Amino acid sequence: AVDIELASKLKKKCSSKYLAVFQGRLHPQKGVLELIGIWKSVVASLPKARLAIIGDGELMSQVKKKIALFRLSANIDMLGYVYDGPQKAKIFSQSMIVVHPALFDSGGMATAEAMAFGLPAVGFDLPAYESYYPRGMIKVRLGDTAAFAQTILTLAGSSGLYKRLSKSAKLLVYQRLSWDTRAKEVLNHVTT
Repeated sequence: AVDIELASKLKKKCSSKYLAVFQGRLHPQKGVLELIGIWKSVVASLPKARLAIIGDGELMSQVKKKIALFRLSANIDMLGYVYDGPQKAKIFSQSMIVVHPALFDSGGMATAEAMAFGLPAVGFDLPAYESYYPRGMIKVRLGDTAAFAQTILTLAGSSGLYKRLSKSAKLLVYQRLSWDTRAKEVLNHVTT
């Protein structure tokens, strides 16, 4: 479940500091090395586009090397592990899109946390996402990093699509993934 209290209090910034944010373990499962290549393609079209990476893990040194190799240090902020609370909420409120390029997954909640702030998501089309993220996320063919980058650019350039997907992402979390909703489901299950 997602704690929506901070998201409901914070207003989205008019101008975003980050075009996108990633949150997760820096682990092969999460596609973080692929994300650096994706971001290189995004920056080729939008040279000032910035990405926030929230997380830590075994691939930290490889991620930093790839950022340096692709000369993306001005475009990617490595923020390390950020505890839940005001600091993470501020990052989400300063971001436009949440990216989740996981290569295999069971539907973790990291993306949903950002979606609570109205951030539409972009991810690879994984079977688990049919139930976890039936809306609010554009899914691209697994491994198609060019399509992933193009989807980010399309979302950034289409205010109509962005607004629809943003609203859909927020509604998904508020209606299906909030603590209140999940608690009611558990209580209903226990009492029946």
